Amino acid sequence: MTQAKLYDVTLRDGNHALRHTLSSNFVSEYCKKADESGVWAVEVGHGNGLGASSYLVGKSAESDKTLLKAAKDSLQKTKLAVHVIPGFATIKRDLIPAIDHGVDIFRIATHVSEADVSQKHIEFLANRGLTVHGVLMMSHMIDVQGLVREASLMKNYGASTVILMDSAGYFIPSDVAERVTAIRDSLDLEVGFHAHNNLGLGVGNALTAIHQGASVIDGASMGLGAGAGNAQLESIVAAGIRESSINLGVSNFLGLSTLVENTYQDKLPRTTSSSTQSGLAGVFSGYAPQVYAAAEEFGLDSKILWSEVASRKLVAGQESMIREIAQDLMNL
Repeated sequence: MTQAKLYDVTLRDGNHALRHTLSSNFVSEYCKKADESGVWAVEVGHGNGLGASSYLVGKSAESDKTLLKAAKDSLQKTKLAVHVIPGFATIKRDLIPAIDHGVDIFRIATHVSEADVSQKHIEFLANRGLTVHGVLMMSHMIDVQGLVREASLMKNYGASTVILMDSAGYFIPSDVAERVTAIRDSLDLEVGFHAHNNLGLGVGNALTAIHQGASVIDGASMGLGAGAGNAQLESIVAAGIRESSINLGVSNFLGLSTLVENTYQDKLPRTTSSSTQSGLAGVFSGYAPQVYAAAEEFGLDSKILWSEVASRKLVAGQESMIREIAQDLMNL
């Protein structure tokens, strides 16, 4: 079994759970510890990636530049990575400065059926010899044949790896196995997997991806991330040690989780009835705060609102529609 590279999303996806209040001081402290852990890369920034700070999806406490500088100054061995959603991030305003700040890995992310949106960003970076990953978010919202087709587009644009994001925490292990295997067998590129924990299967799904040949596995310390959180990085490592699929020591990862736990004890994600509902419905985990707020404001049962959001196939960046959907439900 090939050793998977561990990709730490605590300082990006975890920023969702912190409502984008991540500080450069914490980034620096975390990265110094991560650099000794053996983790392959650390992803840093706003929860929705470069250039996303806004009143629509949340204002960052500190700028992309400040956070990236804090990370870069604290990393010697571990790679610095960013998440990029075209539309939030532009080439001139966001990608070029990130290159100048020393970012090593760029992940260009689109909704799973819209890989063509990534072409301009991926080609710009690939043509400069930079490491570029394509990311297919909400990857449950397309059939396997379509998933391979969209991954192939990203490969053709210049992505060396395609990451499947289970953004809603919807997958069970058989779903992961089928999709990772399909891309691995169909396309000559690396496959990665990003799990959320809405159904309590994040770590199990991550291990399944490793078993099926995924070479990049995402995780977050203490599971810090949107909604019910990500697969716990320290648990992936510990379970991987048990089954001999990971050959890193666990102590440094436990140090990272302790830092997160001690600093953000009241922000740690957990599975709740609402997060389970969102997982079953296949809705983006990060919608939880908006769903909770709208359900309370209009006196709605949250599971009814989750179901309606799912039926309208909302994707990341459409948070403003949740309140409109709640109003529509009140008028039925």
